[in-house]
Amino acid sequence: MKEKKMKEKKVLHINLWFAIITIIASLIGIFTLLQVKMNKSKLNLSPENQRAMTYEQYQDGDEAVDGTDNVKFNAFFLRDLNGDGEADRIYGSCKEIGDNDTLYMEIIVQTAGTLKDAKIQIDGKNFKLQTALPKDSQLKNNYIGNDIKQIEFINLNNGTQKLLAGIVKSGVNSNKDAIGGNINNYSRNDNKVILTGTYVPEEGSPIQIRKEI
Repeated sequence: MKEKKMKEKKVLHINLWFAIITIIASLIGIFTLLQVKMNKSKLNLSPENQRAMTYEQYQDGDEAVDGTDNVKFNAFFLRDLNGDGEADRIYGSCKEIGDNDTLYMEIIVQTAGTLKDAKIQIDGKNFKLQTALPKDSQLKNNYIGNDIKQIEFINLNNGTQKLLAGIVKSGVNSNKDAIGGNINNYSRNDNKVILTGTYVPEEGSPIQIRKEI
C-alpha cells in the first residue's frame, strides 16, 4: 500500500513537471512568433518609413507655448509608423530629391484672451514651402506661392483652432534649387518653423510669445 502511494506521488510530480514544461514551451513559441512578426513588419517598411521612425515623435504637451496656457502651437509631418492605420505626428521628413511632403501647422487659442500680430516664419535650410492659403477672417493676406517665408494673422480670438498645410519641396524650378547643389544640404536638422505674437489676456498685461519648432 505504501509503495503504491509513492508511485502515485511520483506520477503526480512527473505530470506536474510535464505541465510546467508545456507552458514554458508555449510561452517561448508565442514570444518567438511575435518576434518573427515584428521583424517581418520592420522588413516590410519602406526605407522612407524606416528613417521616419528615427525622428522625434509628438508627445503630449509638445504644443505648449511658454508664457501662457491658452496659446498652443505645433508643426509636424504625419506617418503611420506602426501600420495600425493611424497617422503619427513626427518632427522630420525623408523624401527623394524632387518628391514632396506635407507640413502641418496648428495654432490654437483656447478659452480666454486674444492672440494679436501673430505670424509664422518658415526658415527652411533645404526646402521651400508651397501653400495655397487664401485671405480669410484669420489670414491677413493671400499666401499662394512656391516659396512662402511668412504667414501673418489677423487677431485670433479665444476658441480659435487653425490648421494650415503646405507642401515641402526640395526644389521649385529644378530638383536641387532649394539645396543649392550642396550635398551637405541633403540632410539638415536646423530647419525651423517659428510662431511669434502678443497674447492679450482678459486680465493682466500683454505677453510676448515666441516658439520655435
